[in-house]
Amino acid sequence: MTMDQFMDGLSMFETKHVVSYVTELDLIHNPWFIAGAILFIVVSLLLKWYLLLSCTLSLAGLIGLVTVVHQQGTDLDKSSDSLFMFIGGGAIIVFFLIYMVFLRSE
Repeated sequence: MTMDQFMDGLSMFETKHVVSYVTELDLIHNPWFIAGAILFIVVSLLLKWYLLLSCTLSLAGLIGLVTVVHQQGTDLDKSSDSLFMFIGGGAIIVFFLIYMVFLRSE
């Protein structure tokens, strides 16, 4: 495998491809996904898997944030609202993850 083939393989992980994939999934409106997520949360709380739960909730929060911001559009007139929502929501999710992983004590 050459370096060019390796770089071509990594091209599918570009931001535009990842965002389009996440928005095409539309997991926020899928009832089977929501039921599975609720079941996973309950099982994680009962078995005290707090690290796995916080990482999964943070990832789901980021996917939801990208979906909501992408649905609003990226017009230059509304870009400041979308940008502030993305930065604020991302900061809240990151602070939640830092708190749950590093600062919370049993």
